[in-house]
Amino acid sequence: MSKNIAVIIGGPSSEHDISILTGLQSARILSKENKITILYWSKDNNWYLLDPNLESKDFLENTKLMKKPLELRVNGDSGFYFKKKKLNFDIFLNSCHGGPGEDGTLQSLLNLLKVKYTGPKVISAQICMDKYVFYTTMKENGLPVIHKDLVNPNKKASFDGPYILKPRFGGSSIGVEVVNDYETVLKIVESSDLYTEGAVIVKYLEDSEDIEKATNLAVIKYECTTKALQWRLTQVRQSEKEAAELNKGLKEDLLQKKGIISRLLAFITGNEEEIKLLKSQIEQLEISNNKFQEEVQVLRAKVDLDVELSRLEKELNKERKRRRELARNNQSLGGRVSHYEQVKGER
Repeated sequence: MSKNIAVIIGGPSSEHDISILTGLQSARILSKENKITILYWSKDNNWYLLDPNLESKDFLENTKLMKKPLELRVNGDSGFYFKKKKLNFDIFLNSCHGGPGEDGTLQSLLNLLKVKYTGPKVISAQICMDKYVFYTTMKENGLPVIHKDLVNPNKKASFDGPYILKPRFGGSSIGVEVVNDYETVLKIVESSDLYTEGAVIVKYLEDSEDIEKATNLAVIKYECTTKALQWRLTQVRQSEKEAAELNKGLKEDLLQKKGIISRLLAFITGNEEEIKLLKSQIEQLEISNNKFQEEVQVLRAKVDLDVELSRLEKELNKERKRRRELARNNQSLGGRVSHYEQVKGER
């Protein structure tokens, strides 16, 4: 049965742009069988009625978005109004990320409007948005969780680094950093606005992997960028030590770019052709990796040979220097003997 659905996008949070991608994609899919209206919640906390056929590029020019302002009324006949006419919907689809869209604020507003909406209710939203409260709730109910500390400049961490630093509130991996020591954690928190409402740290697990299929596909897609190609070329052209250092830097870069990977996930919709293409990229990456391992072995042998040749060349130069010194000594000694014989003959 067709529904009249209002898709809420945007919101005054650092994840505003990601929400737009989520909302537009949801609207596009749902429009096949339902009537869709987009309600745009701007960064400056105003509401606008948008065309459901807009693309993400249309949001680069805000003047296109501000043509149909909405009036929000909370009274006897609460709701959204356009040109004094109330907009009625069967359900509101909350596509907001982070901040007031997820922490219970928007849910409280929709409760005041007495409308149906997707997602958790107010209390659940508040608990789930607070990483430390959610962690404590899970722990107290006997669920296995990774230990988490609140960052406190007056208190030491209860476990050693390296740490994963996160804002206490917020999502989309914004503000997530891998930090080696607690002193650096405090400096980052003090210098960034992302942690004004608090921060948490968890233990960084070495060699851990995300087993979510979509994330794995997105990581592979990201690895096929220019950086990955430059990394491979560098390993062939430079020494093994330099290549290893660059490899480490790229791994850290991938971890810190989780937000980019999350955005890539928004474009993976389960399309079979897309999945086939990504699987093909996986196979090509594996073939390329095998060839690369062979090149590393050759490179390692070349490095070892260069080291040995360098050692032998140093030894040869020492021997040449020793022989030149010996020749000079012999020449000096010969001159002194000739002089002695000449003096002896004169006598």
